[in-house]
Amino acid sequence: MKVAPTDEGLFGDFLYHYLLVLEDDKFLKTAMQQVIQSDVPVKIDSVQAFKLRSMGLIESKGNEVQSLCNLYRLYFQEHLSD
Repeated sequence: MKVAPTDEGLFGDFLYHYLLVLEDDKFLKTAMQQVIQSDVPVKIDSVQAFKLRSMGLIESKGNEVQSLCNLYRLYFQEHLSD
């Protein structure tokens, strides 16, 4: 797990693709930033939640969402700039 959320990790290219998508859409980026900044499920805009869920980056917990896995949370915490 130490190398996995980095660019040299096994999933670096896979995660970088999603990083480009998020950086290209300010609303999607903001929604993902809200998700990764919390250790508990959060409420975000339903359209953005649908898009992030469709990308496989988050999962629903009732009316709230959370990062699908800790790898995604760690990678995007490090790579999503403000």
